[in-house]
Amino acid sequence: WRTDGSSRLARENRWGNFWSLSGAWRVSSESFMKPLQNWLSDLKLRVSYGVNGTLPSSYYGYMGLSSLTSNYNDNPGITQSQLENKELTWETTTQYNLGLDFGFFNNRISGSIDIYKAETRDILMNRVIPSINGYASVMENIGKTESTGVDLTLSTVNIQNKNFSWFSDFSLSHNREKIKELASGQLKDEANAWFVGEPFKVFYDYKKEGIWQLGEEATAAANGQEPGDIKVQDVDGNGVITTDDRIIYSQRPDVTFGFNNTFNYKGFDLSVFLYARLGQWIAYDYNTTYRINALENGGNVDYWTPENPTNAFPRPNKSKSYTQVTYYSTLKYEDGSFFKIRDITLGYTFKPELLKHLNLSRLRVYATAKNFFTFSKIDNYDPEQGGSIS
Repeated sequence: WRTDGSSRLARENRWGNFWSLSGAWRVSSESFMKPLQNWLSDLKLRVSYGVNGTLPSSYYGYMGLSSLTSNYNDNPGITQSQLENKELTWETTTQYNLGLDFGFFNNRISGSIDIYKAETRDILMNRVIPSINGYASVMENIGKTESTGVDLTLSTVNIQNKNFSWFSDFSLSHNREKIKELASGQLKDEANAWFVGEPFKVFYDYKKEGIWQLGEEATAAANGQEPGDIKVQDVDGNGVITTDDRIIYSQRPDVTFGFNNTFNYKGFDLSVFLYARLGQWIAYDYNTTYRINALENGGNVDYWTPENPTNAFPRPNKSKSYTQVTYYSTLKYEDGSFFKIRDITLGYTFKPELLKHLNLSRLRVYATAKNFFTFSKIDNYDPEQGGSIS
């Protein structure tokens, strides 16, 4: 049990109480497990419950602040820079966890499975507010989220003898996060892209279906467009594109996994680490590529012309800047799933007897390649850089 106080919060909301409780049962130590000890080396059941707290990142998050400023004539002045919120309090997370540790064949195969559920209340977020208030955002405790998931880890000793060994480590995580409540009982906050039932980190925009083609003039014109323009999905099917046709793209991956293998042969060692995230969306910004190559008619961008009826990029139009192209933002959303060989290291450790004359007790030389091989649907870009997990 701990009680914490912080001057990052107003005096009346400064203190928070946090506690946790956990217990475990090593089932493999019980007498009734003895008949299984030849192959079941370890079995332990764990359960835990706990509450912890998070503070605002700013030391003065609850205060109304002023800043020095000056105009073009270099006359000093003071302007208000942060809106006061003395109701700001601790963000608290309550988590339940059920875990199982296991080992087989004298722990040549070992691992754990954890199932968890976490609820976070009074989430600390900068909420976008109408600028008519004089501020663009304000720090608030907003709503409640729920996160459920499962983590699996597995370690194996595949081969181990005098000259050669091979060890493997595997991990897999699946997490589902969703907003349960928003401020004032709202079901959605479009300005911040927060929606009850969806993750906190999403994109909210239209979905590009392709490019309007010749022969679709009438349908395109009903939406104020023409062949060569970006065609977006009519989600509600009423024939007209409105703000109700926007969809939610989750930035959270469905599955994350890693797989590491270590090999040793006499003095040589080799490790190869594989990593992947599946089922996430990223915003891969095409702005520079499209502006330079398409609008200025250069490069090799696959943009639409009557002779090239592609569905990749809209037609060039020098009379518009790229930001004026209707539904231009839909070009940047990409399936950010990827698989990569994140680390390859090859080394050699010299035998001690070869080092005696050099007064060295140990010498190892190695070469490493990091993030060298990445496989995804996006060319020449590492989707992990645009992913959602910090």
